[in-house]
Amino acid sequence: MNGRIKTILFALTAVLLFASMSQKWLKWPVFKELKGVVVEQPQPDLTFESYRDGSFQSGTEAHLKQHFGCREPLFRLYNQYLWDFYHKTPVTEGQVTFGKDGWMYEPWVVADYYQRQFRHYAADSTQMAAMLTEEAERVLRLQQLLEPYGVHLFVCQVPAKDLICPEHLPENQDTRYDDEPKIAARFFNEETYNRLGVNHLNLERWFLQMKDTADFMLFPQTGTHWSRFAALQGADTLIRYMEHLGDINMPNLVIGPKHLGDKAIDPDDDLESLLNLIRPLPKPKYYYADVTTDGDTTAVKPKLIVVGDSFWWTVAMQLPLGEIFSLVPYWYYNSTVYYDERYNSVDELDLAEELLTSDFVVLFYCATQQYRLNDGFTQKALEALGSNDEHAAIDSAAYIERETQRIIAKYKANPELMEMIGEKAAQRNVSIEQALRDDAEWVVRYQIENGTFNWPAKKRNVNENSENHGIQ
Repeated sequence: MNGRIKTILFALTAVLLFASMSQKWLKWPVFKELKGVVVEQPQPDLTFESYRDGSFQSGTEAHLKQHFGCREPLFRLYNQYLWDFYHKTPVTEGQVTFGKDGWMYEPWVVADYYQRQFRHYAADSTQMAAMLTEEAERVLRLQQLLEPYGVHLFVCQVPAKDLICPEHLPENQDTRYDDEPKIAARFFNEETYNRLGVNHLNLERWFLQMKDTADFMLFPQTGTHWSRFAALQGADTLIRYMEHLGDINMPNLVIGPKHLGDKAIDPDDDLESLLNLIRPLPKPKYYYADVTTDGDTTAVKPKLIVVGDSFWWTVAMQLPLGEIFSLVPYWYYNSTVYYDERYNSVDELDLAEELLTSDFVVLFYCATQQYRLNDGFTQKALEALGSNDEHAAIDSAAYIERETQRIIAKYKANPELMEMIGEKAAQRNVSIEQALRDDAEWVVRYQIENGTFNWPAKKRNVNENSENHGIQ
């Protein structure tokens, strides 16, 4: 009997090992990917040195742990076992914090509710207040700088889950700093914006006002972003605010009848997905709706630049962006560029050109991300526009120089023109580079004197922004 059991166990082990190896090499069947951030562990090269110092062995072990066959279902099976029997998860506290009644939060969201999140950015509340004030003043300077050129900059204060759903938060367990002065960016910024006159739309305050009357959940139980349906309401309000700020008529959203979904749609369960379980957790059903526009032929489609955090994804993935905006590049944390087929990174942009050819620029950060001070956007924008702390105005010399360099680049790309420049250089006994610059500067002076120079101050008509550039 014992021999038969051992034989069966050996056979099962062999089958599992063979199935794992087969799936790895055949890449079939294809399993649903695990959620969460993964740091790729490459297969190390075998050398005498790597073998002798043990780095090959440890690197190979790390690689195999990440790439063995049937990894996804086996991980989910193990995670489900831990959750069902011990109510535990391999997901660390650094990713998910469990609140009351089965609710989940990101840990920094909980920290911000208890006003200790600022400690990740400043030594104390006084320093944080100074940093927030300085950033608000930069936003105001940039707003004032862009206004004469028909560009409207504004801040959208996006709600966070802690203030909207505090009743499910875990109790404050970190009381180390309870006796010290605290600060919350959401409240400090709103007060500062009101005092300075910064254009801003506070959606968090609006969400608080309608929390007890809304017939839909503003935030999902097992997600960190606003619910998909709540994001639609926020987007509709955002468009109406832009119409008021720019005194224009934009396409209006038509939000269809809401319906309860059979299951949560991303990102309504984005925290739960990090647990990588087999079965979904028990939670209420959420409302969803289809979205179109009213087809108003008199409406204009402005160019909007969005500089912000991941809350914009919930908006962008639902709206027919091409029917509302001529272009809506999304500068994710002022780093990666989305919804713009021309660029992948903010570093690739001619920042002055992008700003001065837009109609609206929105700083779109939720409450817990406002400590990031817009990720350096305002500083870089002011520098690109030739502004400093004392003088908030377009530096015309800098703009003229930028245009001169563009003409030089065009000349260099044209062999016939370069041949002509070479002849001029020889006649004047100067270098080709000097002749290039002299010619480009003459063209610029001629345009300025004849009123044909394309100054950024020339206010554009947003009706001209009708072409869809890579918006999906």
